[in-house]
Amino acid sequence: MTSNVIFFIAAFSVVVIVFINSSTEKTTFMVKIVGVTLFTICLIMQALVFISNQDKESEYDSLHIVNSERVLENGRSNSDVQYVLRYDGKTGELITDNYDSKYGLDLSLVKVDLQNTLIYEEIAALKEDNFRENLKVILDGSPEYFAGHRDAIYKFVKENSSLSSGNLKKALLKYAEDLNRDAFVNTNKLQGINSDSFCEQGKSYLEKNKDLESYKNGILKNLEGCIWKGKEISGKELKAEFLKYFSYFKPAETRHYRRSVDGFGHHVAFMKYVPSKKQVVELGFSYKKYREFVHPTSVKQTIILFVVIFVVLVLFPLFFKSSLVNPLNNLLSGVEKVNKGDLDVRVPVKVRDEIGFLADSFNSMVSSIKQARRELQDYAENLEEKVKERTQEVQEKMEEVQRLKIQQDGDYFLTSLLAKPLFYNANKSKLVHTEFMLKQKKQFEFRGKHSDLGGDICITGNLRLGVPDNYKRYTMVMNGDAMGKSMQGAGGALVMGVVMNSIMARSAANNRILNKTPSEWLEDVYNEIHSVFKSFNGSMVISAAIFLIEEETGKCFYFNAEHPFTVLYRDGKASFLETGLQLRKLGLDSEFDFQVQNFELKKGDVLILGSDGRDDIDLTSDDTVRTINEDENLFLLNVENGKGNLEDIETEIRKHGELTDDLSLLKVEFQAEVKKDELDEMFTSGDRIEVALNPDVIYEDAKQLYKNGKIDQALELLKTGYTNDTANQRINKLLGLLSFKGKDYTTAIEVLNNYLKTDPGLHEYWFYLSIANKKVGKYEQALQASLKLNDIQPDNLSNLVNLSDIYRLMDQFDLAEKTARKLIHLDPGNQNGERLLKLIERDRA
Repeated sequence: MTSNVIFFIAAFSVVVIVFINSSTEKTTFMVKIVGVTLFTICLIMQALVFISNQDKESEYDSLHIVNSERVLENGRSNSDVQYVLRYDGKTGELITDNYDSKYGLDLSLVKVDLQNTLIYEEIAALKEDNFRENLKVILDGSPEYFAGHRDAIYKFVKENSSLSSGNLKKALLKYAEDLNRDAFVNTNKLQGINSDSFCEQGKSYLEKNKDLESYKNGILKNLEGCIWKGKEISGKELKAEFLKYFSYFKPAETRHYRRSVDGFGHHVAFMKYVPSKKQVVELGFSYKKYREFVHPTSVKQTIILFVVIFVVLVLFPLFFKSSLVNPLNNLLSGVEKVNKGDLDVRVPVKVRDEIGFLADSFNSMVSSIKQARRELQDYAENLEEKVKERTQEVQEKMEEVQRLKIQQDGDYFLTSLLAKPLFYNANKSKLVHTEFMLKQKKQFEFRGKHSDLGGDICITGNLRLGVPDNYKRYTMVMNGDAMGKSMQGAGGALVMGVVMNSIMARSAANNRILNKTPSEWLEDVYNEIHSVFKSFNGSMVISAAIFLIEEETGKCFYFNAEHPFTVLYRDGKASFLETGLQLRKLGLDSEFDFQVQNFELKKGDVLILGSDGRDDIDLTSDDTVRTINEDENLFLLNVENGKGNLEDIETEIRKHGELTDDLSLLKVEFQAEVKKDELDEMFTSGDRIEVALNPDVIYEDAKQLYKNGKIDQALELLKTGYTNDTANQRINKLLGLLSFKGKDYTTAIEVLNNYLKTDPGLHEYWFYLSIANKKVGKYEQALQASLKLNDIQPDNLSNLVNLSDIYRLMDQFDLAEKTARKLIHLDPGNQNGERLLKLIERDRA
């Protein structure tokens, strides 16, 4: 009961304190302080009261145990002792000479309790020698109602057979405490069962609880149906019989309580064990006097509690009034005045504590607000003049930025003019065909001229190695990628172009024949280029792959300085030529020794060299977070799908996402078969050529091929017709549409431009033209086409998406945002418009 009270008060206090600290209801700071303090002190008082009461009860127990011993020694009772009951273990009788029947105790139950205590004391008095045998003697001679405890003890001894006698005795006495606790719990549960139905429910309780197996056997052997030991008894009497099996199994001198059968009489009782007589004596004391013994302490505790509550509720607010309440009220009053617009308020600071600091900070804040309002008023009165000043400053800055932009574009343009002649496909071999494409990432316009700039470079040429009477012709191909973006990369490519062209000029000028092997020439080239870039101390380096291909045999000599692996395209399959890193970039120290690699091409083989722009693809260009491709094998798939054609390879790359770096591809084709004329493949007799070149026939055949799903054949036929007649609008219209859908944007741009010159009213073709230009990076032409369509159809949602995206790509973020918001205004919730706003915000940052 006491533990329940303690836990209830503690839990209630915690709930109240949490409520006080987290409640959103209107309250005051003092209420929180008083509330938390009150419940904290109540918790402390509860602990002190509990400790004090425990001491008082221990004192009561000590006094009455001593009193009991004196009564037993003198042989006569005093006024404190109400009754004395003795159980004689020798005769098995309960002696009631000093007991008055007016107390109305259930003597049969008292007898069982005294028997159990006698057994406990006899077990406790056993010596360790022959403990198990003596224990068995005691248990075998135990009375009937001890059967449950006896079976439980037998089971315990059996389970702990490995223990020594001394340890078994200690463990058994400790186990007795558990038996007594379980008996107390079961007694309470059985008492809660209604007497009228106790026979059925009592048996059911024993059957359901497996832990009561020891007790069940002793009880149920006396019960047949609802007949107890052959006698029919009431449910109340049967309950009393059940409870005797769960009687106390405690040592003597343990305080317990007795209640009369009618429930009105109450006693405090102590047992004393008399080993010389093999008796257990119970002395009963008045329960009322027990309460009178502890009452004065409880009165004092109550008085102290009320005094504490008075101090917390009444005196605490007075204690804190001058140091806490008044300063807080002054601060709150100042806040209310400021909320009403009074900025002349000033909170007095009387004490330099935390509240004083708050008040001082509040005064500073009000002064700052007052100053800011004064300045705002000044701004409002002189707004027009200040706007003009700010506009003039912004205009001057914009003009300065524009001048710097023009100057920067001029530098870019000059650099591109210097670089273009150096990136030259000078190969004249008829056996080794070379071609390359360069798509530099940086696009710019200078005085109406569009150009690009970057760090990728491609160079080809021819030279002869050997002696005049015995030499071989070689084709040289080089693909490189200088470190850095824009101007830095272009600088590296420019240096590489100058050095490489200088080497080729020295090696092949005036039909010169060098008396060197391919490996020696490549080693000289590596050393010369490496020494030039090494002089930049790491600020300018370049990756490169340089090949020498013997024109007649196809034997290749090459080195790869940390450049993306070369691709061999043979029989429709693409694979990497290199298997691992061979050299570091030119200009950096390498842990690998220089070594020329060898490889022999077969007739019809194709080599594809490319910069890392072929792999650096943004796979999620529409998302705010970029996902860059990390699969280098993806390029092999692009080469196979593009069938070794550079333009088709580029188209395949762009299908996967947006390029994030310069892109250069160099193709080497060894002894390719000479292709027949396309018209010869289409027609076998010369007298049909004139018919086949008829634009109407070409248009109808191409249209039929397109309907049959043969798009590639339809495109080839339309291109043939376009080559012979660029003015035929039917062919132009269909070719422009199929080229755009087939992602051949270069052809689409040419054909759509041609078509729209004659028929500018076909609105969707302006949209196709804009998209195609955007896909190949011609943003200015894409913008003009999109603006043309916007003039015709200003509410075209698809065109507004495209127009906003073009503005974004051209870094014209204000126009991009304006267009995107117009789109959302016309179509609220448009996902493309919302995605564009996120991209604009990301790129602008």
